[in-house]
Amino acid sequence: MNFNDVPGWFMPIDQAAFTWILRHQNQTEPEGALVELGVFKGKSAILMGNFLRPGEVFTACDLFDDIVTSDAADANEKRFFKTQSLTQDEFERNYLAFHAELPRVVRGPTSTVTRFVAPKTARFVHIDAGHTYDLVREDTASARAMLRDNGVVVFDDYRKTNTMGVAAVVWEAILNEGLKPILNTEYKLYATWGDPAPLQAAVKANADAAGWCRVGDPVMIRDMPMLHLHRKG
Repeated sequence: MNFNDVPGWFMPIDQAAFTWILRHQNQTEPEGALVELGVFKGKSAILMGNFLRPGEVFTACDLFDDIVTSDAADANEKRFFKTQSLTQDEFERNYLAFHAELPRVVRGPTSTVTRFVAPKTARFVHIDAGHTYDLVREDTASARAMLRDNGVVVFDDYRKTNTMGVAAVVWEAILNEGLKPILNTEYKLYATWGDPAPLQAAVKANADAAGWCRVGDPVMIRDMPMLHLHRKG
């Protein structure tokens, strides 16, 4: 199977951002857990798995087959997945096409993930589960509990018109709760409760070297600079 044949919306610009951030962590930081909340068909999980080091645990949490009937899923998600298959078997099959072993799969509400990931042990958390304010707020609190000081949290769909609950949580956390933006793309926002500067420098250096994308001038969010990563042209 070719990576591009795996179903799912995971744009090249975000594939690059994931790669550069995770690779920078691998080169400069000690071991830490990887976590994904909401996995769909497994495309972003497959890429994250490329950077899993010996001794690290990758935890993937999703309702999978139970999403249409679960009280933990929001109404929009239920309607969407009535027309889209979301099975644990498909996720695992896709992941195993690229990796020898599965991540630790938690089948259940993302609110349960902190039962499996110890506090302050994660280095990278991708949030792409429920998109209502309450659910994203809960997932953000879980990410903060799991992440170590300079760990990275990535929010999906923070700019879409029909998922404004994500935007509300993101900006609330940035403006009032110490979350510091690293960069954004058209689809995702990358942030940390630690120091964003080393990761911003790593992304900019990699984008300059790649040549097909660029980092725009920093945008100031109060007194914090946020980079914008986008394709050239």
